[in-house]
This record gives sequence, C-alpha cells and structure tokens, in this order.
Amino acid sequence: MKQRLRIPFFTMLIFLSTLFPALGKAEDTLKLSTLIEEALEANPNIAAAGAAWAAQKTRIDRMKILDDPEVGFDTWNIPNTLDVSGTRNWIFFARQRFPAAGTLNLRAEAAETEAALAETQIHITSQSVTAQVKIAYDALYLAHKALEVNAEHIDITKQFEEIAEIKYQTGAASEQDVLKARVTLARLENEQVTLEQSLHTARAVLNTLLGRAPASPLAKPDDLRPIRLPADLAALRSKALSERPELVALKTAIRRSKQETALAKLKLKPDYQVSVKRFQNRGTPQASGWGVSASINLPWFFKEKYDDRVRETRHRSTEQEARYQNLKDQTRFAVEDLIIKIQTAGRLAALFQDNVIPQAEQSVTSAQNGYETDQVDFLDLLESQRQLVDFRLEYFRALTLQNQEVARLEQVLGSDLSDLKNESD
Repeated sequence: MKQRLRIPFFTMLIFLSTLFPALGKAEDTLKLSTLIEEALEANPNIAAAGAAWAAQKTRIDRMKILDDPEVGFDTWNIPNTLDVSGTRNWIFFARQRFPAAGTLNLRAEAAETEAALAETQIHITSQSVTAQVKIAYDALYLAHKALEVNAEHIDITKQFEEIAEIKYQTGAASEQDVLKARVTLARLENEQVTLEQSLHTARAVLNTLLGRAPASPLAKPDDLRPIRLPADLAALRSKALSERPELVALKTAIRRSKQETALAKLKLKPDYQVSVKRFQNRGTPQASGWGVSASINLPWFFKEKYDDRVRETRHRSTEQEARYQNLKDQTRFAVEDLIIKIQTAGRLAALFQDNVIPQAEQSVTSAQNGYETDQVDFLDLLESQRQLVDFRLEYFRALTLQNQEVARLEQVLGSDLSDLKNESD
C-alpha cells in the first residue's frame, strides 16, 4: 500500500514543478526595494547628513541665550607697601551684555533655517543614493540578459553546426558551412567572456552602493517592466519646480541670506552693558554701598565695516537667487528631456517586443527550414539568427534605459513615480 501511495505523490510533485517552475526560484530573485532600504541604512553620506542636521538643531535654543555674565572685583588705594590686606576700597561687580533688540530672536530664526537646510540635504542625498541603486540594479539586469541571450545564441548556433555537419556528411553541403558555424561559435564564446566581465563590473557597482565588498554574490534581478508616465504631465512639471529637493534647498539658502542681512543691519545698533557693583570700604569714614553703571558700544564710529557686511550679505542673497533661477531653468529642461527619453525608450521596447522580434523569429524559422531543404544559404541562416539576437538585446537595452531614465526623473522630482501615479489616479 505504501508503494502505491508513493508513486502518485512523486508524480504529482514532478507535474507541479513543470507547471510552476518559478516557485523554487522566487526567493532567489534580487528585490529592488530591499536593496534601496539597505543602501539608505548603510550609506555614510546619508549618515553624515543626518548628523549635520542633528548638530544644527542643537544650535536653535542656544542662539536665544545671552552671552555669559561676568563677575569680578576691583581694588582702590592699595598701600605703597603693596600689602593688599591694607586696601581701603574693595569693589565687587556683576555685569551683563545685552544685544540690540530683536537680535536673539533673529539669531534663533537663522539657526532654524540652517537646520531646515541641513534636513533638506538628507533628502537630496537619499534621493541620489536611491537613483544610483536603481540605475545600478537596471545595469545588472541588462548584464544578466545579455549573457542569457548570448548563451542561447551559442546553443542555437551549435544546433546549426550539427545540421551543417549532417548535410556535409551526406554531401548536401560544403565543409565551409561547418567552418562558418565554428567561427561564429568561437566569436560568441569570446563575447561570453566579455559579457561576464561586464556582469562582474555591474555587480561590483551595486555592491559598493550597498556598502558590501565588490565581489559579494548577488542574485538575479527581477524582470524589468515597461513604465507608463502619469497622464497629467503638466502636474509632473509643476511638482518638479515646486518640490525638487535642490530647489527647496536653494530657497532655504535665500531665506538664510536675507536673515544674515537683517542681522548685519542690527550690528549698526549699539549693544548695552549693565553692571551692578558693591563697594566695601575699610578704614575710612565713608560707608560701604552700591553702584550701577551702564555702557554702549559705538558702531557708528567705524560704520563702514558694518556697511560692508550688509553689502556682502546682500550680494550673497543675490547670488543664491541667481542660482535658484538657473536651477529652475535646468529643472524644466531636465524634466522635458527625461520625459521624451522615457517615452521614446518605451515605444522602442514595445516596437521590438510586439513587431520586430516576432518577425525576426519567423525569419529564423523560415531560414532554418530553407537551409534544411537546400533553398537558403548557410550565411543567410546565420545572419537571420544574428539579427534576432541583436533585436532581443536592443529590446532589453531599451527597457533598461527607460527604467534608468525614470530613476533619474524621480531624483529630479524628489518622489517615486509610482507615488505620483497613485496621486493622479
């Protein structure tokens, strides 16, 4: 009874494995989302940007606090014998400097702006790392596909060699057909070595972004899919101009420059210093008592240096505004350029997949049948197969390029394109 149960059980496993061959390989694929999370956690530039932001935040409250107070003492009428114990007058004092009105609040606002600028830098760095990982992931995908296509080309050429060998042995073809097949095989095997090197390079680039050793093993990436842009491209352009992290950073820098100008103007107003004193008189009829003194600095005396500071900060603000306008122009161009590249690559991929490759496959089949019936030259057969391989590679290149350009567009937008598509749905 046990033997009867075993046979159907194993038969069923074999049947299921033929129906669902991908079940055993699902865990072997390289997930892009997992790699991005790993890269964001391991990247030292992101950690540095986070530490810079944390450091800037600690300055905000400190900017609202006055300078340290001072305490001290003076002595009057020290005897000629320099016996300090015989000094008749001792003065103990405490004093505090107060900046011009509004200075402390403006300093705190400037510190908040600097912290916001540092926080934006985290976003910029994160978007850059994410885009680099996506582009490297796509390059690894293309390297694997190129190897697969070339390996399939080798297998098919070996079949052509066998057909040519059979025809040669039967006298239906010349030895040249066999030699041509072997030369083609030698060339393909050389290409396989070059493609393997490209695969190692693509793997090393991605591993480096992940903070791993360059030679660390990586599974095959998931198959790439054609990407459709959101229907509302105008909203896409508007989002890039309003939310691109680099533009946000420059707007924040402009605000910081204006705050620096305001602080420079406050330097033209005097600071105040107030002192409270205690007089201790010894050996004199004059009673001990208290005193108060106040003083201000005179910024008008060397007004030119403060005016220069105001002019300097204004020039820096003008510089930041010019940089902002220049980046806006570059952003408009980048978005338009990337949209066109994404759309073009998508159309090319669809054209190869739906039209060119199926026709090339029919051409190979027809050429093979024609060669076997002595109606087609062997070179024509090899050429039709080479064209099919080239077309398949062009399809994978177009698909890879589209995904990479989408990654670059997402970096400009500061958002994942899938999130934008969800917002437009």
